[in-house]
Parts: sequence; structure tokens; C-alpha cells
Amino acid sequence: MAGIGFKLNRLFFQNKIYTDVLAILYSILTSAGPWIITTISLWIILNYIKTTNIYFNTAVIYSFIFSIIISGIFSMFFSRRISDLIYEKNYQKILPETLGIIVSNAIILIIFLTIFFSIKPQPFDFIIAFSYLTTSLTILWLISIVTIATEEINWYILSYIIMGISAILLSKVFSFSTFSEIYGYALGVNVGIVINFIIIYNSFGNESYKISFEWKKEIKNYWQLLFIGLLYYLSIWIDDIIVWNTQKFGEELIKGFKFSYIYDSPMFFSYLTIIPTITMFILILETRFYKKYKQFYISLIKGYVYSEILTLKENMEKELNQSISLTIKIQILVTTLMFTLNELKLLPISNEFSKPILRLGLIGAMLNGFFLMILLLILYFDFRNTALVLTLSVLSLNLVLSYILTQKIGYAALGGGYAISFLVGTLVSYNILKRRVKDIIKIEFFRQKLSIPEGKIIKGVKK
Repeated sequence: MAGIGFKLNRLFFQNKIYTDVLAILYSILTSAGPWIITTISLWIILNYIKTTNIYFNTAVIYSFIFSIIISGIFSMFFSRRISDLIYEKNYQKILPETLGIIVSNAIILIIFLTIFFSIKPQPFDFIIAFSYLTTSLTILWLISIVTIATEEINWYILSYIIMGISAILLSKVFSFSTFSEIYGYALGVNVGIVINFIIIYNSFGNESYKISFEWKKEIKNYWQLLFIGLLYYLSIWIDDIIVWNTQKFGEELIKGFKFSYIYDSPMFFSYLTIIPTITMFILILETRFYKKYKQFYISLIKGYVYSEILTLKENMEKELNQSISLTIKIQILVTTLMFTLNELKLLPISNEFSKPILRLGLIGAMLNGFFLMILLLILYFDFRNTALVLTLSVLSLNLVLSYILTQKIGYAALGGGYAISFLVGTLVSYNILKRRVKDIIKIEFFRQKLSIPEGKIIKGVKK
């Protein structure tokens, strides 16, 4: 988040109303803009262009799910790698390594799709179109990680706007056969990829066009990040997959591709309501909290006296608590408003069928937002093993609870496993974060490697 961090800091600390508003707007567009723009483009295609192509609808939904989960394998690791390269000022390595990670992720995706379609056979033309769209989306998610690290935030936002418009127009232009609409939408995504690539090239490009796999050396140090991203995205989709495969609630419009319209629509709407959490978290993390965080770690690196280190640690801890508290209060306010509107049937999707699911969905999505916020803070302090255990636990809990509640209770409990698992994950992760930050000086001291070689004699005693 280096690029947006610099931008937000320049705006936020001017202490002017219009710059604060602009900082909030940048935070919204950066964190949720791609999500909002992509959703709007799909909504326009499905409601105004009114495509009834079942293969197109299926391809778009499943390609988003597959691309998000598969790109999750590299997303957090890649973010860390880019951050390290920027910190080390090794800008010349960024573009080649970006290409290397994209190629590696594409190979994993192709292997996955080969296995998937061998189990669930489809027309060959559909397989090719679906694979093209899924691969394009996977590349877009990964290349966006690098774009957001540049200072070209305006172009990053514009790239998604242009992509959304292109996807709408091209899916309409290519609506001359059963599978052509999929190619049209994929070409629109490719427009976004090209713009993002140009941004990266202008910021980090050099004369070397080689694909680099040097990043593989860092896997031994940050292997947990490969699993954390994958497990987190699986944890937010596993309840959907269970509901889809329940005979009572699942529908199979195309053999092998299942949906649950009674569950999917309210849950998708619920996800949109956590935009305030994502927005506030990025705004606060990259401005107020980062400032205190940086001061504390500089004091450790430069060897300040203990009293100064302790003061800076307490300032950081206080800022962290205030930031989390403010984010939670704002999100609770938004969720309460949505909850009330749902009870009054004033939301666009409120009806007798969706209202009970939306209740649990709104609560679950809010808790999911809180869990993600705390998980990223845990990673901010580099507690990777802890984050791995937490994501695995939430995934396992959501899997087990969603299956039991769906099978034993049914309709009244849809979304219950999702909400309970993220409630437990949020409470446990927050307590862990709180304890770790409280003892952070001691933890950082024990993290340091001893500078004394093994076997050296100290004060006449052989160690």
C-alpha cells in the first residue's frame, strides 16, 4: 500500500476539511473502488443489457470465485515481496518478478481448471472461454497489487472505470453466439490489465523484459503468506459452496455449476456493507497508526533508551486501540442501519425469503470485516504463524458449522455458520493482537539474533 499511503499522508496531515474529505474519497476508491466498479458493470450487463445467456452468467460468477481464491495463493506473499523490494529500492526487480508470479499463478490455475473440467465436463468452447476469463481476472487481481504500490493512484482508479465500461460495451458487441459474450467481457478485463501494466512499466520499468523467479528464494521465509491468502478467501466462500451443494437450497443451471439464489443475493449484498470498515482501516492504518508504528520501530533500530521506547510503544498501542474502536463504531452504525432497513423491508432485496438470511449475513459480513482488519494488523507486526492458525481455524469452523446448521436446521440457519465462525475468529484474534502488542518490546527483543558467535568465551565462562 506504499503508493496510496504516501498520497493519504500528504492529504491527511494538512489539517484541512477538503483534504480530509479527499483522503477519505481516495481510501474508498482504492480499497473498494474495483469491487464497486466491477459490481456495477455486472449489474448493468445483467439488468439493462438483460443477457439471458446462462453460460455467460455462470462463467462470470464462477470465474470471479475461482480467480479470487487461486490468486489468494500469491496475493499476500506478493504484497510482502513488493514492499520489501520498494524498501530496498530494488525497483528494477519489480516488473520481472511481477511477470514471474503471474506466470506461476496462471500455471496453478490451468492445472486446477484441467482437474475441474475433467470431473465436470463441459463443451470445449465454453471451457476455453471460461478459462480465458478466469485467467484474465487472476492476472488483473495480481497486477493491481503492484499498481497500488505506485503513486499513480488516479490512473489505478481510472483503469477500473475504463475496464468496467469496456466490459459492458464489449460483452454487448460480442453477443452474437452462446460463448462470445464471455470473450467480450474478458477482453474488457484485458483492457484493465493493459492499463495497469503501462502504469507499472512507467513507474518500475527498465530495459530488461526477462521474467524473473527470484522471488522463490523468499518462499522459505514467508511461506505462511501463501496459505493465509488462500485459506482466508476459502473461508469466506466455503459456506456458499456448502449451501450450493445442499439439495434443498442448491440449483444446477448448468451441469457441474451450482448456485443458490435464495442465499447468494442477500450474502452478496451483505459483503457490500463492509466498505466502511475497509475504507476506515486503510485510511487510519496508512496515516495515523503507521506514523506511531514507524516511530516505535525506529526507536528499536536506533537503540533509544528504554523509557523513550516504552513511551513510543504506549503511543502506538493507544493509537491502535483508538483506530480499531473508531472503525468498529462506524461499521456497527452502518450495519445497524442496514439491519433496520431490512426489517422494514426498505432494502432493494428485502422480502420474506431473503430477510432472515440477510440478518445473519449483515452480522457475519461485519464480523468478517473486523476479522480481516485484525488479521492484517497481526501481519503488520509479522506474526505470520499466528495469522495462519487463525485463518485455518475460521475456515474449519465455517466449514463444520455451515454443514451442521444447513443439514440439521435448514433455512432458518443459513448464514449462521459464517457469522459464528467470524465472531469466534474476531474475538480470538483481537485478544491475541492485544496481548502481543502489550508485550511487543519483549517479543521484538527475543526475535533478534544473537550477535555473539556460538562457543565464544564471555567473562571466562565458555558458552
